[in-house]
Amino acid sequence: MTAKCRILRWTMLALALVAAFTGIAAAEYPEKPITMYCVFSPGGTVDTSIRALVPGAEQALGKNMTVVTKDGGTGTVGLALLAEQKPDGYTLASGTSTAIVRVPLARKMTYKPLGSFTFVYAYAAVASGLLVRPESPFKTFKEMVEYARQNPGKVTYSTMGAGSPLHVIMEVIAMKEKIKWTHVPYKGTAPAETAALGGHVDAVSAGDVNKALSGQMRCLLMHTKEKYARLPDVPTTIDLGYDYYNDTLISVYGPAGMDPAVVKKLEDAFAKAQETPAWKQWLDQFGLVSINMRSGEYTKFLEKGWEKEIEIQKALGVLKEPATPPK
Repeated sequence: MTAKCRILRWTMLALALVAAFTGIAAAEYPEKPITMYCVFSPGGTVDTSIRALVPGAEQALGKNMTVVTKDGGTGTVGLALLAEQKPDGYTLASGTSTAIVRVPLARKMTYKPLGSFTFVYAYAAVASGLLVRPESPFKTFKEMVEYARQNPGKVTYSTMGAGSPLHVIMEVIAMKEKIKWTHVPYKGTAPAETAALGGHVDAVSAGDVNKALSGQMRCLLMHTKEKYARLPDVPTTIDLGYDYYNDTLISVYGPAGMDPAVVKKLEDAFAKAQETPAWKQWLDQFGLVSINMRSGEYTKFLEKGWEKEIEIQKALGVLKEPATPPK
């Protein structure tokens, strides 16, 4: 046997051993507790959603899953930390598609939006809207727009963070209406809502409308493409001719390079968790839509979403080129 043949033989044997070891590791996963970063502040839509989902996933996987807050930067701080972790399935993150397809367009990220992650599972679609406290003088969204037109910069609104769809959608409206209002960013939906309830801002462009469903606030505008069944009298951005809506998904991410067999186990676990009473109760309270988008489909959704968002923002004149390359 020639030296070249021996090298080829040993190379093939080594590859076979690596594949066998990987298969065994995937079959035994998980062998220890899993850490789940939540990339938004406690008490908000993302935080409460993953905490409602985790117990069912723990039961399906047979191991504990600890939620750890890593908030800031409209979800990008936690994802930057996740990108540095081993792709072994023991460190994951719950966040939104915004930190992949929107924020990196406007700001330079340390991670590659479409290259630094494994897109594991999308489990909820947002039903976001613009909320005001009950005693607000604005009874309709048109009243708020007209006041802003007569008083440039005086209307203030809070969001979960700069560059979020909740921010972008308000600025798209301002551009189309030729008005100016003032954005006040926070680290998540919960503090942004608290600011509005306390009268520190006039309104909150919120990631969910649970405060309206519970009667604590009033909803002036839905950011959805279709009418929201639970608030049928509230107009949508599409109804009012703005031609822009919020298609954000809440999801689970892992570092790039995760074993597909491990991803499959996680997909199955989260799907089972969506059948639990705790998850259904959360949906009823927060008013979001439960979805089951597995890794392959979600990856395609984000790839298409990246291109679509670039096209939309360029057409609106708010983007020249992405600040962060996708891969």
